[in-house]
Amino acid sequence: MTETSLLGLRTVTSSAHRGTGQPVKMPVRAPHSTRRIWQGLGAIAIAASLVGGCVNTKYRTGAPAQNYIAADEPRAAEIGRDIIAQGGKAGDAAAAMAMAMTVTLPSRVGLTGGGVCVVFDAAKKETRTLDFLPRPAGTGGAALPGFLRGVYALQAANGAMRWEQAVVPAEQLARSTPVSRALARDLADSAARLSADPEARRVFLPTGAPLAEGAALSQPELAASLSQVRRNGIAAMYGGPLGGAVAQAAAIDPAAVRGFQPRWTGTTAIPLGIVSMHFAQLPETNNGAALTAAWNAAADLPSDQRAARVAQALGATGNGASAPGAGLVVIDHEENGVACSFTMGAPFGNGRMVPGTGLLAARGVDGAGFGTPALLTNAIVGRTQFAGAASAAGNDGPAAAPAALLTAALPAALDKEPGAAIRVSRAANGPGRATFVTCQTSMESGWKECQIAADPRAHALGILVETER
Repeated sequence: MTETSLLGLRTVTSSAHRGTGQPVKMPVRAPHSTRRIWQGLGAIAIAASLVGGCVNTKYRTGAPAQNYIAADEPRAAEIGRDIIAQGGKAGDAAAAMAMAMTVTLPSRVGLTGGGVCVVFDAAKKETRTLDFLPRPAGTGGAALPGFLRGVYALQAANGAMRWEQAVVPAEQLARSTPVSRALARDLADSAARLSADPEARRVFLPTGAPLAEGAALSQPELAASLSQVRRNGIAAMYGGPLGGAVAQAAAIDPAAVRGFQPRWTGTTAIPLGIVSMHFAQLPETNNGAALTAAWNAAADLPSDQRAARVAQALGATGNGASAPGAGLVVIDHEENGVACSFTMGAPFGNGRMVPGTGLLAARGVDGAGFGTPALLTNAIVGRTQFAGAASAAGNDGPAAAPAALLTAALPAALDKEPGAAIRVSRAANGPGRATFVTCQTSMESGWKECQIAADPRAHALGILVETER
């Protein structure tokens, strides 16, 4: 466990690798011998009906406010920490992290791509899906850029800060930032594709070889594009010069770019006593139904056998093409929860830069096979108990992300022994990657305990930020 001080705040980091740093342990608090933290969902439901006050205390009196952040790219997670430190909410941190990932992990996240989020508003006690998939719209399956409008909608609905504050960190990173282990891996895998485009080659293979972990990555054109987004808002893309450049390069109707709107919809929910597991609801696919069926079919099996059974049921064999994705999760001290998955449709999109913008053109996707975000929420008291985002690596089959969520993250959300479930989630084999925060709440005191599982295969990073109330 690594503790650092930031603006008077105590932060604890968790990951297999912190970018170019060394392994650190996950933040797991010592057990309390006099307190059973987890009694099972059925018992909690009974206790809630009999002693309502027991589950309404979210934290110990006088305890620091706790915020949990994790992302499939270390620098983005640190940006989320900084936003929380500045007084941001879950929507602010998620938006800033997403923007940062367009710089630090452009292989999977970009302004021309898109994604999907599941969002819980603790004050309204409402869970919704935010759909901004980069659907095919142009020649050769080029994507209709949904990312900026989606992230803007997320921050506007679930944040408290100004839009510019979510963009500034990404703009600064674009000027120069070290290559993380996650990006270095993707660069090595896609070097041949990137070398075919002069602009992409200049940025990512400046010496003819892909940039290695720790090397300086400078993206001045992207910094200029992000400056436009900071100063002009999303109008820079939807009706502005960036959108025009993307439309021209991808042969997309400019009117389609201008008219893009993200969709707020309901979720596919699995009731589990007084809590519910919420999956994204998308018109093209019914991932939630497939997840529910697979989970129910394997519900009686121990967690170490459930993985293979669910993967088999979903057709995830651990190989085959899939659109790679990346995810992030946030649970803030007000109990708001956000889980998001993003994609460029293929590694580095189509591998070509939009001239003069620093943006890689994305490929369209028809569904969310690249990633599966989910939240476990209590709508009675307004509490997020779990936030997870699973993603496909790109070569682990089209059902990799749903399988990873079910076999690693969901058992941890429901397991009586979360430590054991997290160990399962860190297994070296199996399709997909899962990064998540899982919490348990004491029947007796309402004391909420959370753990972060940052998947080492994604080189992810999780951070606990404790702030003053």
